Amino acid sequence: MASRDLKEATQDHYFKPVTEQPKTVDNGVRDMFPLAPFIVSGGRNTERYYFVHVNDLSIKYRFNIRPKYFGDESAYTEVFPLRIKEILSKNTDAKIFCVFDMDTIYKYELEEKHKLFVSSLQSEIDSGQVVMCDSMPSFEFWLLLHFVDYEGLLKNYSEVSQVLAPYIKPYFNDSTKGLKKLLKAEKYLQDSTWVKRLLDEGRIEQAVERAKNCIARAMSEDGQYAYSNIFKIFEENI
Repeated sequence: MASRDLKEATQDHYFKPVTEQPKTVDNGVRDMFPLAPFIVSGGRNTERYYFVHVNDLSIKYRFNIRPKYFGDESAYTEVFPLRIKEILSKNTDAKIFCVFDMDTIYKYELEEKHKLFVSSLQSEIDSGQVVMCDSMPSFEFWLLLHFVDYEGLLKNYSEVSQVLAPYIKPYFNDSTKGLKKLLKAEKYLQDSTWVKRLLDEGRIEQAVERAKNCIARAMSEDGQYAYSNIFKIFEENI
């Protein structure tokens, strides 16, 4: 497996809660609500419904989410820059979190395209306006961290799903279905029950702390541990 350069887990905070009410100032003008961060992601269903449900159910986490910000993972190096450019053209102070899977980069041999993609956004990344939220191997590893602090390397979606299945299948109303069907089919994901249970049990906050542990392990021995940087989306409000 190709080596990867990982940034330090400690990052600046990227957004503030949007639940506070606007305040009236002396001139009678009301302050605007803080601009919620934007999520741009590969993965058509699992990621989109996860973030949509968190956004709708939580009082702590708020995102700007539109279906077109979620798409074919294999084309993210071409699509993400277009989405980011569109967002920034209308919201110059926006924060944008880019969610993608590292195993896709290796599967579709996108290493060079990925480097160009990152370099094209380097100034925005350095300023904290655009944040890379990659997972190795996939987004489903972030879901696994809701339940366990996993130590070790999972190389692809199949390996993650085998470990994840016993934990998350009971969160769906029809737990007799295979995990791939539950996490890929819109008919199962659109019921928000599975995310509500994660929120009710405080599992997102647990996932953030476990993800930081994974990053520390991955940095100490690159290529030997699965990890997820999706914790950066949530850490401000923990």
